[in-house]
Amino acid sequence: MSSTEAPSLTAVPAAWNRLELERVGFVGFVPLIGMDRTQLPRRHGVYVVVHELDQEPEFLDSNVIDKWPPYPSAHLRERWMTDVPVVYIGKAEGKVGLHRRVGAFSRQATNHSGGRSLWQLETSQDLLVAWLETPGESALAVEQQYLQAFKAEHGSYPFANRRG
Repeated sequence: MSSTEAPSLTAVPAAWNRLELERVGFVGFVPLIGMDRTQLPRRHGVYVVVHELDQEPEFLDSNVIDKWPPYPSAHLRERWMTDVPVVYIGKAEGKVGLHRRVGAFSRQATNHSGGRSLWQLETSQDLLVAWLETPGESALAVEQQYLQAFKAEHGSYPFANRRG
């Protein structure tokens, strides 16, 4: 691909880090918790949650979401992938897509089960979120493509994804 060619919206990152995510078109990389929702587009797309800290986090035995019991910290430690910054891949569809879905996630809303593992990270306040609009494409299809590519490379889904 030449430097003047725009990357395909469904291009899979060559690695699951910020540089490669930006290369395929992800934007944002802002703190997830308490983010300014006005930054979020009112379109469908996919998003990733990124943990850029070098050390493995501590895993809390409590969960801010009362709807579900916390995972045992030993289970979370077992699922953690060292040196893999992407800890969650999600999709947002509907009329206001990313604005609503990521916005709810940033408020640690109880309707977002993907946060269940993330909110048990002692460093959850350091998590970043980035998004990619998917006009003309199904956000679900792009999410599935990303989850399968991630699993093919790492043997499982990202830390906070429980199913593909």
